[in-house]
Amino acid sequence: MKKTLILLLLAFAFFGAKANDGVYFTSGNQLIPITETEISVKKEVLEVTRRDQMIHVHVYYEFFNPGNDKTLLVGFEAMPPSGAWDIPEEDYKNLTDHPYMHDFTVYINGQRLDYQVSHVESNETGYYHNGKFDELSKQRELELGREMEFSEGIPYLFVYHFNATFKKGLNVVEHTYVFDESTYVGAEYDFDYVLTAANRWANHQIDDFTLNVDMGERESFAIRPTFFKSADEWTINGKGRKSKGGELYNDNTLFHMQKGGVTFHKKNFHPEGELEIYKLVPGLMMMWGDEANASGVMNAVKRQYAQWNLWMFDDDSFSLTKEEKRIMKNLPFAYRGHVFKDQGLKKFFESTDWYIPDPNYVDDMSQMSNDEKEWIEFWSK
Repeated sequence: MKKTLILLLLAFAFFGAKANDGVYFTSGNQLIPITETEISVKKEVLEVTRRDQMIHVHVYYEFFNPGNDKTLLVGFEAMPPSGAWDIPEEDYKNLTDHPYMHDFTVYINGQRLDYQVSHVESNETGYYHNGKFDELSKQRELELGREMEFSEGIPYLFVYHFNATFKKGLNVVEHTYVFDESTYVGAEYDFDYVLTAANRWANHQIDDFTLNVDMGERESFAIRPTFFKSADEWTINGKGRKSKGGELYNDNTLFHMQKGGVTFHKKNFHPEGELEIYKLVPGLMMMWGDEANASGVMNAVKRQYAQWNLWMFDDDSFSLTKEEKRIMKNLPFAYRGHVFKDQGLKKFFESTDWYIPDPNYVDDMSQMSNDEKEWIEFWSK
């Protein structure tokens, strides 16, 4: 968990406002046809991976062109960062690509394509007219950015666009990018991806859709049920389990992954909602229905994997009993599946939502991070 949340006095709105304090960098988006097309999406495999507070996106598409070879203008819409204004205006004026998106690539049938980025205003009339993009001036872009605090929607877009030649029949497109994870007050991270953009292609759906999500080892996270109805539609790949998130998570399903990820697969997929993956901070969980005391701490421990920081326990209100300190000391081992012989520890960890005992796990402190080693030392005193 981050030691402090980034506090920027800019609100943002996307899938509804999340909070008044936070930083929203951008969301992912399906590739879209800028101009009309008869091309359809036969298959898509979307892979979302979180590593070192960065979100890595890889998308594999199979498009079908029923007619002759054609060159089509294709785009990718990136929402602006609500924290962009911590960048000096003089530096911002020189930006072309999105400031928090990196390593953007697109290939069609094995050939890498060049791309351009247009900064356009988001409105009901669109942003592409008479064969060109309605480019924003830097001055207008800065004005819109300042107005975002009061906006009920995203006022402009970074549109990555490129000319893609689709041969007759099947075409393979691969698309990758990396961006900084967003956060807001109460959340460790939040990832958005616009699925409904796929409906703009000729078949208004994805004939065969697969979504793979891997948020890292020893992670709990929720996925809002906007495009699926039940957690049963998800398959766990690796070591993990599911649980109800409770009131704090609006009863959304929590996925607790010791290692590996989860997969959603659907044929004839016509998305009616967007993808949002998020994880709440334990600090807020302590305060939800409990006083900020030992009871709140222990209840929070039970609910999800959490990367705790020692600074949270400097306050005397978090004074724990000897048994509770033993539990805290053993958290890194429990996260890895240590099988407890001690009946007190065994009973507690088996009562959590996330604990998955692994009889093959062998304690190895050398495999733990420095933070985890400091954690164990702290609770050993």
